[in-house]
Amino acid sequence: MKHAGEAVLTAILETAVDAIILIDQQGIIRSVNPATVTMFGFSKEEMVGNNVKMLMPSPDRERHDQYLQNYCQTGVAKIIGIGREVAGQRKDGTAFPMHLAVSEIPVQDGRLFAGIIRDITALKAAQDELTMLNEDLERMVRQRTDELRAAQAELLQQERLATLGQVSGGIAHEIRNPLNAVKTSAYYLLNANSPAPEKVREHLERIDRQVTLIDNVITALTDVARMPEPTVGRCDVHALVASIAATISMDVNIKLIDRIPSNLPTVHVDANQLSIVFRNLIRNARDAMPKGGTIFLDATSDERTVSMRVSDTGPGIPPELLSRVMEPLFTTKARGMGLGLAISKAILQRNGGTISADNQSGSGAVFTVTLPIGVIGDGVAG
Repeated sequence: MKHAGEAVLTAILETAVDAIILIDQQGIIRSVNPATVTMFGFSKEEMVGNNVKMLMPSPDRERHDQYLQNYCQTGVAKIIGIGREVAGQRKDGTAFPMHLAVSEIPVQDGRLFAGIIRDITALKAAQDELTMLNEDLERMVRQRTDELRAAQAELLQQERLATLGQVSGGIAHEIRNPLNAVKTSAYYLLNANSPAPEKVREHLERIDRQVTLIDNVITALTDVARMPEPTVGRCDVHALVASIAATISMDVNIKLIDRIPSNLPTVHVDANQLSIVFRNLIRNARDAMPKGGTIFLDATSDERTVSMRVSDTGPGIPPELLSRVMEPLFTTKARGMGLGLAISKAILQRNGGTISADNQSGSGAVFTVTLPIGVIGDGVAG
């Protein structure tokens, strides 16, 4: 059995893919297997009887004897029983990466050390290639990210310029007409020969009215730009809308029907700012029906929001204009600056709400305002 075991061990050593080297306490090579010869390029005779440091590049070559001596004296292992990546050196002087696992073998006259070595050149090359590929990928991702950011910035700039063009066009329209009237009256006052006092007063009053219109446009634009942060609190939206509706004058041929449920949940908004929104919506609904009609106030709720609807029985909004009704200075009215809905949208965004416009299946427009429900104590919607 002993001879059979030795035969098996010899067969394993002879056929092992990894290099296996046996050294003594002084670092002298006692035996090597064929894989060691293939890996390092030395013959078996050139290695056996020589110090194992012959297979190491500097500086490990110069330090190996001290490493081995320190372990034999202290028993503190730096590599034995651990295994790690080290460098080897072939007969032709080329260095290569290898994984070395060392185990200690007690023998009758001391101890031997068996080292199992695997050449990891191909593995390191693959790792290096993978690292390079990752670096290339990261560089490409950074480049594409920068390109996307640049494109986004350019798109945002274009959108800002487009919005600026729309707003400036609206401002020009709203201001140019009053200025023309002012200019006409000023021309008359400067060039008329002995105008009657009542004529002078008429033109001065006209100038005063037109300057007031211009001031209103500028004030409204300033209000949009300087919209204060909301002072958020619990709000009974039904009571708020009812109180607003009571202050808006209606023609006798216009009815306002309140169908809002009395048990509607409270919302978490700035009540003062929200009142501006519903005042604008109710007035718009009234103005859309110069020949009379009905305004309906409805509401529904779920666990997170309250949805308020202001609808009318007027002609509705032309379909091609639905997407533009929230734009600053866009209006379908003969008189008006077209800022009411833009201000309303800005207010609702600051209060965590939304607004949408649509036409009803029968006739008339409907505006839906969605507001967050407030939770007592922490103000969390939901």
